[in-house]
Amino acid sequence: MKFHFMFNDEHVGRRKFSLGEILMGTYMILLACLGIITISLFNRMIIHGRIREVDASVIESGSYCVIDIRDYISVSNSPYPSAENIPLSYLPRVLNSSFPCEKDIVIISDDQRGVRLAAKYLAKKKRGQIYYIKVA
Repeated sequence: MKFHFMFNDEHVGRRKFSLGEILMGTYMILLACLGIITISLFNRMIIHGRIREVDASVIESGSYCVIDIRDYISVSNSPYPSAENIPLSYLPRVLNSSFPCEKDIVIISDDQRGVRLAAKYLAKKKRGQIYYIKVA
């Protein structure tokens, strides 16, 4: 016994879809969704794999570009020496205009979400290792 499902469409007329056609369409949609999820997780893992936490004493050597992505108020309350303050909301604009740094980058932030987002922006513009320091 073969199952047929009927759908009315004014422009096309009557079309019979077999159970196999419906299952194949459902399978293709699920496969596309799985592919999209896999690609997004892969991109997140690639960026997350490039981020490493570093001790604050390491950056005093001067071999890193230090970017403080906290907002202006947080930076004025607890400034970090030798860091250039570029708030996270301004970082894409600054990277598009000019960012002349050929060294590895250290991000100073107060949360992990900001570090990941800044690393995503920086990974688009610059290759190399990205480090971070989380300050309270």
